[in-house]
Amino acid sequence: MKRLLLIVLMLLAACSGTRALQASKNVPYATLEQTVRPGSSTREQVRAALGDSTSIRFDSGNEVWMYTYPAASGARGEYVILFGGDGVVKQVRSGEVYQVRK
Repeated sequence: MKRLLLIVLMLLAACSGTRALQASKNVPYATLEQTVRPGSSTREQVRAALGDSTSIRFDSGNEVWMYTYPAASGARGEYVILFGGDGVVKQVRSGEVYQVRK
């Protein structure tokens, strides 16, 4: 039984992505840029405009949300939003998702 459990865990680990935070929603990049304004956009405004996303909350009160967008090269891009403890966007980062070739 322990051996079977170990094999299942190894298979799950092999199937999992390399990213700790997987985006749950694909949104056009122009919409992301128009909606998310560091220093002024709030968590509620972003949720109302873009919908729910995968998120990570920290003990400090900060929260990270991530969306994906179709990139010009045909790849997928990621848009990461950092909210402060006050619920306002502190910083954003975007770029193409790095793909590991097997």
